[in-house]
Amino acid sequence: MRRALAAAAVVALVATGCGGGATRDEQTAGGPVEITIWHGQEDASAKSIEKLVEQFNQSHPDIRVNTESGGATADGMLPKITAALTSDAYPDIAYLYGSWAPNIARNPKTADLTEFVKDPAVRWDDFWANEREAVTIQGKVIGFPAVVDNMVVLYNKKVLAKAGVQPPAADWTWDDFRTMAKQATNAKDGVFGTTWPISGGEEAVWGLWPMVWQAGGDILAPDNKKAVFNSAAGQQALGRLRSMAVDDKSVYLDSSPAEKGQKLFESGRLGLFLSGPWVLPDLQAAKVDYGVSPLPGTNGNHETISGPDNWVVFDHDERRVKASATFLAWLTAAQQQLVWMSDTGSLPIRESITKLPGYQDYLDKYPGIDVISANLANAKRVRPATTRYPRVSAFVAEAIAQTLLGKSDAKTALDEAATKSDAALAVPGS
Repeated sequence: MRRALAAAAVVALVATGCGGGATRDEQTAGGPVEITIWHGQEDASAKSIEKLVEQFNQSHPDIRVNTESGGATADGMLPKITAALTSDAYPDIAYLYGSWAPNIARNPKTADLTEFVKDPAVRWDDFWANEREAVTIQGKVIGFPAVVDNMVVLYNKKVLAKAGVQPPAADWTWDDFRTMAKQATNAKDGVFGTTWPISGGEEAVWGLWPMVWQAGGDILAPDNKKAVFNSAAGQQALGRLRSMAVDDKSVYLDSSPAEKGQKLFESGRLGLFLSGPWVLPDLQAAKVDYGVSPLPGTNGNHETISGPDNWVVFDHDERRVKASATFLAWLTAAQQQLVWMSDTGSLPIRESITKLPGYQDYLDKYPGIDVISANLANAKRVRPATTRYPRVSAFVAEAIAQTLLGKSDAKTALDEAATKSDAALAVPGS
């Protein structure tokens, strides 16, 4: 049963530095409160979260945090959590995309942290507004902001130079993107201009939405009851990608769940890569000479997509909910976040982080991170806040795959996806 944290308990936790000491109940319960986090992170991000958890455990003897991947990457966490919540095998905390919040919030096992975040010591207003919005569903706070990011284009300077292609200009367009990708492609050497995921899932549709938005289109109608992504704007966007994949053959179609496109970029076999700050540590490790540019624009509109992600808390009992909130208040505090950012290339989730003495070192460590941070201004819309969005996304991902593989044209594929989406959206309670 969901519970809001009692105000008295909040005061007790925050008074000890957001959870440094145990309450009387915890002290008499016999040992530290143990909680489990499913982080879904990989590589540098996994190492960083595990390092921070170890630091927390050493400094907070009354709480023990256990880390697990959850048996899934972040992309696959929603079905994993959904299945786990049908039993008692669910974690206390899980990393979930912000677009999934409406689905998770309706589950009775999702905790309510609304009272906890009201305490001034948590500094809730220090988080960016879109992050607070992403973790608050109908007035109920279900966790803490985890990551804020946005999509940009990373370009391999050596690949472009070898093909005689100039780096993107500030006012570049999607036609420029297509031309550059075609010029950078070298079939003989196994070099592609760009890549696109076709394995299904949100990663396949993420790059399509900005193209649709820039052209004046949208994903769903304002009431979230009807799909509109198959408008002229959607057809034009997917049609352009089809021309690149089928006619120009400049797109590496990535059917691997592990997304091989990044490895191609790191190995000098990909010119342009739509991605975000989360790949920068890997590019640094691979010693890639890269540049960063905002997305190509349509009529001067360079709108991008941002995905505020959440650490969502689940309710086993009151002690564990309190311990989870205490840990997340510590983890998302400015000093710990600067460590996470320096390890992962993630953007600041709090305004106060940019005032810390080590912030400039972080900027220096990741060339181009300033461009990605400034690009948050181009993130003007969010994905629809409906429990049916994951199904809509899956239908569009299937349409993208069929189109880029040359098995369908853009209009037919999107119309079919829209029909399926409308049926899903018509279900009561969506």
